[in-house]
Amino acid sequence: MKIVWSICALLAFVCLSPSARAQAPQWEIFGGFDYLDARACISTSGCKVPISPTQSISLSQSAYGWHASLGENKTSWFGGVADFSGDYANRTVNFGTTAAPLNVRFNASAYPFLFGPRFYWRRDRLSIFGNPLIGGVHARANVSGGTVPVSETKWAFALGGGADFRLSDRIAIRGQFDWIRSHFPETFDRDFQNNLRAAAGIVFIVGSVGR
Repeated sequence: MKIVWSICALLAFVCLSPSARAQAPQWEIFGGFDYLDARACISTSGCKVPISPTQSISLSQSAYGWHASLGENKTSWFGGVADFSGDYANRTVNFGTTAAPLNVRFNASAYPFLFGPRFYWRRDRLSIFGNPLIGGVHARANVSGGTVPVSETKWAFALGGGADFRLSDRIAIRGQFDWIRSHFPETFDRDFQNNLRAAAGIVFIVGSVGR
């Protein structure tokens, strides 16, 4: 019981201390680069689908792109955010054999667009945040050889967070990590995907709000 009261006292001290109640940015404009680990399945076999008796392809895909968001804070600990990113992947798969290769190139892109509240813990130059988000993902895929691209948009939600380190009154650097669940139909045993996204970039700060 003493440990519980000690933790409560520490949290109260942090939340009520002057530095924790310092002014926070009113608007946060973020731009940077990101990495998306797109996972179309969860399997002990490594998300691989057989394409021949001796070959299989992985449904996991690494993609790289950009990340941007616009956040508005109502207090130093609470605000809202609109979050956007675009990720691109290219892969060549051999559907033939070593003696007679049949290489097919896949081009794919994914554009998550997510919205929701954001919660902060601020201390001096450091701000740590977490956010539940909901929205959608627009995905586009094309196979080389003149086929018509497949394009589809499905709903998605995400849980994530990150940290900002303030370099000046107007600029901060940010690292962010999100788990995104999209809901595209699959031809196998389910209709959702678990995706991991990591991003880093610059935050431009406009205005300020109080506690």
